[in-house]
Amino acid sequence: MGSISNEAVLNQLVEDSVLPNRVTVGWRSAHGESFLTPHNDELVVFEDYFYRGFGVPIHPFLHGLIDYYEISLCNLGPNSILHVCVFIHFYEAYLGILSHFDLFCHFFYLKAQGGSRSRIIGSAYLQLRDRMVDQYIATPLNTNVKYWAQRWFYMP
Repeated sequence: MGSISNEAVLNQLVEDSVLPNRVTVGWRSAHGESFLTPHNDELVVFEDYFYRGFGVPIHPFLHGLIDYYEISLCNLGPNSILHVCVFIHFYEAYLGILSHFDLFCHFFYLKAQGGSRSRIIGSAYLQLRDRMVDQYIATPLNTNVKYWAQRWFYMP
């Protein structure tokens, strides 16, 4: 899908205080591009990530999670980013301890997105294990994330 993230929309993220300004981090619009074509030093990111707590530079825990599962950041949907951000924030900001990968895996697992057609964007998601629902922080997920995959841009 072509990106609909133009400069005006990205500047709104800056005004909403969820995205640093272009001068500070060097993001660039992908408006009108039909394929992911980041430069060698860029990531493909989505507007919805930032409204769910994603930030730059990428937290080492998220970086390790991506490496462990051998996926790209763009394989995860916005609600998966929310799960990671809530976990990191709770353990590091509230409890004052480092996020622990084994503990994360105790609560969550990576699941392939269903469907008959192959896709890159949003091909996997983190899901809370069934037996953990009553033992973990209740996190209301946004069920209306339609069109999130069209709102992408680049960050170094």
